[in-house]
Amino acid sequence: MQRLNCERFPCHSLDQDCSLCFCPFYPCGDGRTGGSEREGSWCCESCTIIHRPAVAGMILDCLMMGEAVADVWKRLEALL
Repeated sequence: MQRLNCERFPCHSLDQDCSLCFCPFYPCGDGRTGGSEREGSWCCESCTIIHRPAVAGMILDCLMMGEAVADVWKRLEALL
């Protein structure tokens, strides 16, 4: 799903899934995502994993079923 009228689109890539506009894992602090520390803050500019359609769907499904964010993160880590 993409929100084409968003003033920040595309914030990561043209084929991104925008279902998770705001990352539920921020700040993950995990460089395997492509994110990094920048000027004292966690920067997600290069992270694309939660914007992959299959991954975004998995995260949303888990969260909507009541799974804890920390447990969903563990599932996501297996994909990194």
